[in-house]
Amino acid sequence: MKLQEIKERVQEIENEKYDDETAHGYEDALLEDFIKYISTLNNYELAQKAKEVLKTKEISFCRWCA
Repeated sequence: MKLQEIKERVQEIENEKYDDETAHGYEDALLEDFIKYISTLNNYELAQKAKEVLKTKEISFCRWCA
């Protein structure tokens, strides 16, 4: 994941800031994608931490949106 891609996605969130639900969805997607990226790095300890965080996606509960 390149810095330019992250900047573009942050700008996309900024552009949608008046549509809370859309901006929130974009933000959640960016955070998940970034954590997935971290989980692929050669830094074993950091990658393991990221993989652990991603396990929350496997927990079944209602995720509320506006």
